[in-house]
Amino acid sequence: MSRVAEILAKQKQLEEDLKLAMEEERDAVVADVRDKIKRFNITATELKGLIKNRVSKKQVEEFLQRQAEAKEKKKAPVKKDAKAKPKA
Repeated sequence: MSRVAEILAKQKQLEEDLKLAMEEERDAVVADVRDKIKRFNITATELKGLIKNRVSKKQVEEFLQRQAEAKEKKKAPVKKDAKAKPKA
């Protein structure tokens, strides 16, 4: 068996082991989270609010793009009106 094939076989075994370990530990993690929610009196409304108020990467990129566009508009040279009266 080549070295690459050995590594790929190990990778597959590790992925299977990881999946099994996550399944085994899931119940304990859920119980821990529930305990913390109860201990700190966190309500479902608070959790929903946290999820609702999260900002996605896409929203951040759109915001930054709008900011850059607004900056470019401010930098655009102002055209002078040839008919305008000069200030005295």
